[in-house]
Amino acid sequence: MQRRIMRYSHGRRVIVVLLVLVLSALACNAGGSPSPDLNPVEPTRSSVEPLPTAQPTDVPPEEDTGVEEETPPIDTVERPTALSAERIAQITKASVQIWAGEGIGSTFEPYWSGSGTLISPTGEILTNCHVACGAPVLVISMTESADQPPEDRYIGEVTHYDELLDLAIIQIRKDIDGNPVSPTDLPYLEMGNSNDLMLGDAIYIFGYPGVGGSTITFTTGAVSGFESAEIEGGSQRVIVKTDAEIASGNSGGTAVDLWGNLVAVPTAVNPDVREGITLAELGILRPVNLVNIIRNHPGTPPSLAEEGLPPADDPDPYEPNDDLDYAYGPISPGETISAYISWIEDVDVFWFTANTTHPIEIDLSGPFGADYDLYLVDWYGELLAYSENDSSEEAITYNPTSSGDFYVAVVSYYGASTSSPYTLSIVYDGGEGGTSTAGGVTLTGQAVDAYNGQPLSGGLFGILSPGSTCSQFFAGSAPDMSLVSTSGETNSRGVFTLNGVPRGNTYTAFFIHDMGYICEENWLEVPADAVDADLGAIEMTFN
Repeated sequence: MQRRIMRYSHGRRVIVVLLVLVLSALACNAGGSPSPDLNPVEPTRSSVEPLPTAQPTDVPPEEDTGVEEETPPIDTVERPTALSAERIAQITKASVQIWAGEGIGSTFEPYWSGSGTLISPTGEILTNCHVACGAPVLVISMTESADQPPEDRYIGEVTHYDELLDLAIIQIRKDIDGNPVSPTDLPYLEMGNSNDLMLGDAIYIFGYPGVGGSTITFTTGAVSGFESAEIEGGSQRVIVKTDAEIASGNSGGTAVDLWGNLVAVPTAVNPDVREGITLAELGILRPVNLVNIIRNHPGTPPSLAEEGLPPADDPDPYEPNDDLDYAYGPISPGETISAYISWIEDVDVFWFTANTTHPIEIDLSGPFGADYDLYLVDWYGELLAYSENDSSEEAITYNPTSSGDFYVAVVSYYGASTSSPYTLSIVYDGGEGGTSTAGGVTLTGQAVDAYNGQPLSGGLFGILSPGSTCSQFFAGSAPDMSLVSTSGETNSRGVFTLNGVPRGNTYTAFFIHDMGYICEENWLEVPADAVDADLGAIEMTFN
């Protein structure tokens, strides 16, 4: 789903005043398509015929032996190698863009956009629930030419949905002016059988991702895997994995098989992120066979305005913790929290004090089908790191440059639930049982220029973990902060503080400044009976 700054302005991700500008700036930098031109457009009838389910026609006839043969299994049927240009053109006309917002015509204010597929000539559209559910108004835009942006044609409403499976069916009800319509000859795709998909099968994706600009985008890939779950008393394929390129805005769109049959709905991207670098991504698709289950769940989901009130009976034991002032904590190293995002505007904030600069690792696992996001913020409300996958599985690894207080915020973009908790794990100071202030000493000092005695502000003074050397610390293109035991930034007077320094060790010390860096082996000895102390003025000489 393509997320837009207008959506943030309604408070879905607004944590507190200190975070509003941070998250708004983040949304602005996310990119995406421009707002649609929603001036009234006269609805037109399409000249495209309904698209029946295609069947393999390139299987050569066998010699008639007079004996009736069983239909060969699908894995023995010769398969086409690519979609024809004609079939691509037909699928393009059945693939729609969906804009969620409020108002109508020239007063329409878009919140976000996604994609969908017409599955009947009378205007039924299959999409993701996180694209359609909760929006006061759904504008349906249709493509006549792949060279041109889709035209805003209709207004629809959700008639069936399932939040956990993240699927919804929209029915076109009005033209773009708000006049009731009952179309009968819209271009559409009949659904194939997603259980027939096999590993390695080609998959073709149609939709409107923000990275593709304002026109429809077509990408290809292969079926990479499956996941199944128990649903309504039976095992059901619930996820199709693919290496086909999927981006924000593709959600709810069209995934077809080798014959151009609708077999899945692009839903999310599952990235492999390590050390802040995305190494690979897999697309997550919802199989169309789940539609039979969705049709058992008729109804219209509550709009955002109706969702805008907290539940009368909130099961979350950590509330109130909706902003920095009321953050719950301190959270111990390695502690696991089970809590709830209980309503659409709920935000959960936790805090902890890191006494060392060991990596901070945060893992979030939320309800299936929900979309939760994770943020790490410092004492001043500055955003340090975030994770915003299109799911409720999020993770942050952050290497702090100094010790201090930190905040973790869990925000629901979609799928808040009082019945399904999330789990949050926060590891710092080396993990559970890591060094705490009570088990170490606090040391202060002042960094000064050896030549003129002037304080050196804005530098980083720290010590390495016992046994670590200067050559190890500066071996790469950047210092290896995972070797740091604790550190502190020098203030305007050059003063720094080292919190929670474990006793009974000898430490290598370093100082990094604009003028360069200094590192000295075995510089600081902290005996077993050490107490809090001031190291005094430390003269720094840069080569």
